[in-house]
Amino acid sequence: MAGGGFAAAGGGSARDYGGGITFSVVVTSLMAASCGLIFGYDSGVTAGVRN
Repeated sequence: MAGGGFAAAGGGSARDYGGGITFSVVVTSLMAASCGLIFGYDSGVTAGVRN
């Protein structure tokens, strides 16, 4: 059985990351979240119609 965790290469930590949240990251995240909501709503509606 596979198991384990995530570790930074070279023994660093997540605090060493100097990047930030950019506009494109926010837009991409909002687009993915809204598409997921629409897909879930559509799946629920069509499953309710079939049954």
